[in-house]
This record gives sequence, structure tokens and C-alpha cells, in this order.
Amino acid sequence: MASIDDESGSSSKKTVGKRGVTRLQKIHKAKSNGKRIEVQWNSRGQPIKHNSKTFASFIGVTVRRLVPISLDNWSAKKNKEVVGVYKQNIWDEIEKAFIIGEEHRAFVYREAGKLHRAFRTKMARSYLKDSKGGFVKHRPAKYSFCIKQDDWDKFVAQHMTAKFQKVSDENQERALNPQHPYRKSHLGCARLEVDMVEESEVGEINRSQVWKAARVNKSGVIDNENVQRVVDQCEKLTEALSEEERQDLGPTNILFEALNLPNYSGRVRTYGFGVCSRDILPRQNRPTQMDFEKLYGFCNSLKSRLEVLEREKIERDKLDREKLERQQTEEVEERQQPKQVSERLQQPEKVAQRQHLEQVVERKQPEKVAESRLPSDKGSCNPGSFGNIPEGLFPVNIYLSSPSRCLVARGKLYNTKGNTVHGTTLPPGYVKVNIEVAIVPNAPLPISVEDGDVSMVGQAIGTIVPWPTKLLEFVAECEKIPGQSQNKGNNIQHSVEYSVSSPNKSNKKFKIEESPRVGGSAGIANLPFLDMYVKKMMRVGSLIQIKMEESIFGEEFLEQLRVESIKEILDHNWLSASIITVFSRYLYDKFISPNGLINKFSFISPHVSREDNLGNGIAKILLKDEEFKDKMILAPCNLGKHWVLLVINLNAEVIYYMDPLNGEPTKHQNFKTKFENALQIYRANSSSKVPKVSKSKKISWQKIKCPRQINGVDCGYFVMRFMKEVIMENEFMIPTNYFFDHKCRTYSHDKLTEVKEDWATYVVDDVFGKQEAIILPN
Repeated sequence: MASIDDESGSSSKKTVGKRGVTRLQKIHKAKSNGKRIEVQWNSRGQPIKHNSKTFASFIGVTVRRLVPISLDNWSAKKNKEVVGVYKQNIWDEIEKAFIIGEEHRAFVYREAGKLHRAFRTKMARSYLKDSKGGFVKHRPAKYSFCIKQDDWDKFVAQHMTAKFQKVSDENQERALNPQHPYRKSHLGCARLEVDMVEESEVGEINRSQVWKAARVNKSGVIDNENVQRVVDQCEKLTEALSEEERQDLGPTNILFEALNLPNYSGRVRTYGFGVCSRDILPRQNRPTQMDFEKLYGFCNSLKSRLEVLEREKIERDKLDREKLERQQTEEVEERQQPKQVSERLQQPEKVAQRQHLEQVVERKQPEKVAESRLPSDKGSCNPGSFGNIPEGLFPVNIYLSSPSRCLVARGKLYNTKGNTVHGTTLPPGYVKVNIEVAIVPNAPLPISVEDGDVSMVGQAIGTIVPWPTKLLEFVAECEKIPGQSQNKGNNIQHSVEYSVSSPNKSNKKFKIEESPRVGGSAGIANLPFLDMYVKKMMRVGSLIQIKMEESIFGEEFLEQLRVESIKEILDHNWLSASIITVFSRYLYDKFISPNGLINKFSFISPHVSREDNLGNGIAKILLKDEEFKDKMILAPCNLGKHWVLLVINLNAEVIYYMDPLNGEPTKHQNFKTKFENALQIYRANSSSKVPKVSKSKKISWQKIKCPRQINGVDCGYFVMRFMKEVIMENEFMIPTNYFFDHKCRTYSHDKLTEVKEDWATYVVDDVFGKQEAIILPN
């Protein structure tokens, strides 16, 4: 006979306890042990896959513990300071428990606000009123660990107001009758989409498919007429559209058309929590008034530049017409000469007379030019050795006539007694000219000097060269001749000896001066333009590839200049190696190459000096070309968030150390040893004919008392200024107290802005302007 218990077994039930408060003790324990959990994110910044639900639950537990229930507005401006403290405390707790980047801070704050509102709703629905409908005055015992009595009293008072009751009733009525009910509980659209992609063979899921999957029941069937109507409409639209038209990017996709609901600004569907329209289709910032003013100023600058170029073209055309008229006039005069004179000139014994007449014809135009721009008699200029041009020094503009008349330099005419320059007799129609400023450094000299070593205008700065008189234009009055002495009773001017400076000989030097820019961006501040260009035309993460030639750094490579690096110099932040490398290229193109100093200066890339730990890479570059032995080698080096400049003289085995912080090279022993090893390797393997020195001789380090920086970010700008001044001085040694013309306690703001403007001008004109670089997207 079965027992009573057996017969009524169904009446004996197991007691099932109710679910307690979620506290996630395992997460807290792992956090106490210093263990952090990794969270995976999708491309829209939403947590997905493993640990994403735990992550959301931990945010809810943290919010419940740290934020009082009485806080009724998470984003109100009046509570900004108070809410800011709560947000920072929540973020600190999340960082201790999970591996999360700063870019996800906004999502954490939005999720925290949503969960705080959900907790308040749960408390109001389950614990705010008793069975009779009256308000409960005491806080729930179950949540006494996170709800204070004072906060509960405020919470109850907020819900007792008539305004709150009205809004609550409206929201409750709307929530009870959803048109398209969501059926996936806490799964969320982001995690649902990941699951669908993993299960699908196609690999692509559109928004209408996600929307449908989120609204089917557990059996996978749609049991709502409104949902079925939207699904049918989506399928109908899909069949009617082409592949390109089916792309559902933004609020104009198939799902929005099928729903036929009002489109709220910034709202997107089926992407899940934390995503808005700017995350799907990022909008460009609207131009501000300042942007329009910058663009207007740049257009005005372009207009002014075009006007200058137009005036120069008109002037050149006028000169060409005058030249043609002069040639026609001279031809007419030659045809009108008596026949007897022509016959006498053809006789052999009259060759000298013929040459004399040809010289007279050639001098007709120079005399006209001189008379048209002849200085007045002020300055006690005596009759000189070139016709009507008085003897003395005259500031002149210097031109070339081929292929068209063009201003190439400015200087002074030395009209003194004597017709020799550097031991060579002046040809007929030529005078002695001292070139002071090179406007077109690559322009050829009419007659090269120093056995052809000096053949360009940029190489002859500060020297006297022969120049045709007809290609000079007087611009000021006569000046006193240097070295002039006067005897009693008469004025006798004695010429002073000058010698041309050859850039290829170490015992002859010339100082480089900055020449006014011709064309390009002369007179225009390129830093603001570059700033606007980067913000409007280049995307974050894109980069520029600039080819660096072997003649500059001893090896050929592509320098990758990123947008973030350009912003360093625009925002005056600490500079990376890319900025210093591009500035080195600027110095080579604008100072070294045009002035014929290719065999005088060279660079070592900061990338090489940083990555080479033993000096082998530096030595390899030095040994690649024997001409390095005659060069001053500029090596900008990063010592770890600090830039210094080394200037190496291989012949003398001297390293000049220039530190904007006035530090000692001995403080960086590994760095010092690296360069000493490089020079010793070069010394042992060099096949050059320089005098061999003892292998025991130490490399000499000379610390230069250069200008000092006064903050923590200017070191890179100081190093760029050092490099420019060393090249401009054009010396084979650097004085211990630095160059006299550049000696100062620290560089002014204007001097640092100057090197920044040099860098920006080079990038705008020579990189962007000449399409030398390749801009790659991110």
C-alpha cells in the first residue's frame, strides 16, 4: 500500500527562495586582487560578446551604491557640478574592475544615467506605495545598504507632486500599448546583431533584419499585426530597389520608410543604446565666422599676389618691347653708316678700329640706362672710369636678360679705378658688382669665377663679380668707397682688393643671409592657413609621405608626417621626430642647396640616432660617402622627451653639444658612448686621405653656451633654430659662447614663431604646392 506521501507527492513542494539583491561579489573580489576584466566593443562603441552583460550589471550596481535615489535629473545644468562628482566616482570604480579606454567614458556615463532612471522606476513601482495605495514613509529594508532615509524622504516627496503624477500617468499609458513591442529583454540590439552575423553565411545584416529579429517571439514567429505590416513593407521595398539603393546608411533607409513615423533629429533605430546619428554619419562642423574671415583673408592675399604678378608681367613685356625697339634702331643706324667707313673696317690693318666701334655700339644702351637712373651730384662723386657713371659705390638692382629680363639680386656697383677682378681683366661693357642679397639663388653668373667653382648668384653672396652694365639699375645715391684715402690737393680714390668666396674651400667662407621669397607665399602667414587646411581637408589618422633623399641624410627613406604631428607645431606642443626631419629638409632645400653648400653640411636623421643603440647605424651612414669627412654634420637627437643638437666635425673629431636646458652630455652616458663608438668605427674603417690620429685619442665634446628654453616644450623649436643659425653662419667651428649675431639669453616668441612659419611655409608651398607628398587616408 502506497504511503500518503506517495499518493499526494504533487502536494509536497520544494521551497524556492526569492532572488536577492545583485552585488557581483566576484567582480569586487577580483578588483581587490588587482585583476581587471577585458570588455569587447564594436565599431560604434558598444560592449558586445563575452563580459558585456556583466559590465552593464556592474555599472548598475555601482550607480545604485554611489548615486542617491533622490537625484531626479542626470543631465540638468543646475546639477552639473554635483552630477560631475558622481560621474567621476563611477568612472574610477569601473576603471578598477574593467580594462576600458578613455574613448568609452561617454558611453559609461549614458549607461549609468539610464540604469539610475531604471532603479528609480523599480523603487516607485514596487516599494513606493502599500497595498492600500498610500505612500510608504520608510525605506525598503532590502535596499537599506544603498538608500538613506533622507534620500527616501526626498524621493517620496518628488512623487507626491501633481506635476509628477500627470507625467507619470501619461508615460504609463504610452508604455502599456507599444505599437512594435521589443521581445529580446536584456540582449540588446548590438549583441543581437553580433549573434546574427555569426550565424549568417552572408556576413552582412541590414537594419530591417535586426529590427525583425528583435520582435519575434520565442518560437521565432511574429504575433503582432503592426510588426508584420512593417516587415512586409520592408520586403516589398527591398525587391523594388537596386543594390546601391538598399544601403541603409542614415535616416533615409528602408526601415524608416516602412515605419512611416516622424523622424526626430539625431534618432536612429535598431542600433542599440548609446548610438546616435553622428556616430553613423558624422557631420562636418559648420564653418564659423572666424573660418570665413580666414578664408576671406587668404583670398585677399591671393588677389594681391596675382596683382603683383600681373604688374611684373606688364613690366617685363614693356622691357621686352623697349629692347626690340632698341635693336631695330641700332640696325637702322648701322645701315646708315657711310660706305667708306664700312670698307675701311674690312681691311686687316683696321681691325682695332672695328673692335672699338663695336664697343661703342654696345655701350650706347648702358649709357642711356645710366643717364636715366644716374644719381645726382650729391656725395662728391668724381668722374670715374665708366663713361658718365661717377666713380664710387652705387646700390643697384641686378638683372639677367635670358630667357627674359628678371631681377636676380641686389648689391652695389664698385666703379673704382682698375679693371681687374680676381686677376682677370673685365670684358668690355662689364663692371665690378658686389652681390649682397640673392633673390634667385640658382640664377647663373654671366661669368663664373674661381675656376668655375662659383657659378651661381647664391654662391657669390658677399663677393665681387663681373656684370654687364646694361643689366644694372641704380636705386640710390653714391656712397663713400670702403678703404678710400685722400691726398692733399686732390681726391684720389684707391680700389680695395676683394676675393670671391668659394663654398667648396674650407679656408674661404661667406655668411648666408635670408633672401626675400619670390612668388609662393611671400608675405602671407602660412600657420593659420595650414591650421585651417588640416581641420577642413585632412581626416584624423591620415598621413603625408615625403621622400627624403640620400644627399640629405645619407640614406633615402619616406618620412611619414601624420596629421597629429602637424597639430603639434600648430598648437605649440612638444615636437616629434617627423617635424624635425621635415625642417631639416627645408634647410637643405632653401639654404644648403641654393648656396652651393651640399659638400659643407649634412644631416643625421633623428630616427637613426634614436633607434641606433650602439652607433653602428650612424657609422654606416658616415662611411657611405667619403665627402662626409669635409662636412659639418647636424644631428638633432631625442634624449627622451627632450631635444638637443649635435654638430659633428669629422676632420677635427669634435662634437659640439647644444642643449636648450644647459645640460651636460655626461648625464646621458649611453647617448654619449653611442656617438663616440660611431666616430671610432668611422676612424678605423675610413679610407679617406685625412691625417690618421691615434686610436687612443678621445673624441672631443664641446658644450656650447646657447640660448636656453624657459619651459618644458620649446626644446624642439630651439633645436630647429640652432640648425638654421649654424648653417647661416657657414663656419667649420662653433664658438663656445655661440655666434655673436645670435647670442641671447633665450629666444623671443617672434623668433620661435619664425621657425614655425618657415616650417609651415615649406609644407604649404613645397609639399602641398608642388604635390611632392602623397596624402594617405586613415
